[in-house]
Amino acid sequence: MIKHLPVMLKESVDSLNIKENGIYIDATYGCGGHTKLILSKLGKKGRIYAIDCDIKTILINKILDKRIIYINEKFSNLINILDSQILGKIDGILFDLGFSSFQLNNPKRGFSFMFDGPLDMRFDQNHGITAAQWIQQVSKNKLAYVLKKYGEEKFANIIAYNIKKYIIKNKINKTSHLSKLICSIIYKFKTNKKRFKHPATRSFQAIRIFINKELEELKKALFNSLSILKKGGILSVISFHSLEDRIVKRFMKINSINNNQYYSRIPLTEKEINILSKNNYKLKIINRIFPSSKEIYSNPRSRSAILRIGKKI
Repeated sequence: MIKHLPVMLKESVDSLNIKENGIYIDATYGCGGHTKLILSKLGKKGRIYAIDCDIKTILINKILDKRIIYINEKFSNLINILDSQILGKIDGILFDLGFSSFQLNNPKRGFSFMFDGPLDMRFDQNHGITAAQWIQQVSKNKLAYVLKKYGEEKFANIIAYNIKKYIIKNKINKTSHLSKLICSIIYKFKTNKKRFKHPATRSFQAIRIFINKELEELKKALFNSLSILKKGGILSVISFHSLEDRIVKRFMKINSINNNQYYSRIPLTEKEINILSKNNYKLKIINRIFPSSKEIYSNPRSRSAILRIGKKI
């Protein structure tokens, strides 16, 4: 299994301004890289709440340290599962969105078109339907909508039509089945195959996002973070594609008191202005950080990442 390399590890942990006896939340524990570095900066009375909806990820990558409290739950439910006594007292929350190499490189999880395995794609394999089950029952129009909205796939209608036509007589229950079918469709329209991403990239992303309700979960988690953080607490979010980053960027602007220069080009709607004027919680936008060229070279997965940082004031 390929070792997981956390993206912008130092930058993201440094952004939290770790206090020796502070309380922090690693909302996307994964392989534990961020938690491990945070621990190295904490004193004996410091604490970390390590959150992950994938119990297998927690069990396999667990760090034995009394300062860590592990919680197997969706990060959108944080406000409901944290002890009420610490709500509003958290010094920092870190979100590293997407999924870990531990999940991606495990064929049994069905996230990647690079490995043949069951077409699952669920972060939490104990709940919900698999990607294979969903593809089997979804309508052609809904499938096209998902591919277009969550994958920004310009061939969404053609792919959806051919998938639904294919499953009339065949089954799509493995990653290789779906990947090969999409490739056969896309290659009819792209003559120079070397210039583009793998044809299945956008479709796999779209289905994964939809199956796990990733964008809806992110919106809930960001909203709840304002009630969880203390005054001066830090919110740091690493996103990997435009759909995620758009949500984070919009959230920070709506709740920002300083209308940071990075967001000045994004006009607010009347509804958002009303929310901003009535909101009791305010953020100060601190920074946005991109991976260095050196990191992109050593870890290509980081090339699309953006770290956005805000402080509750």
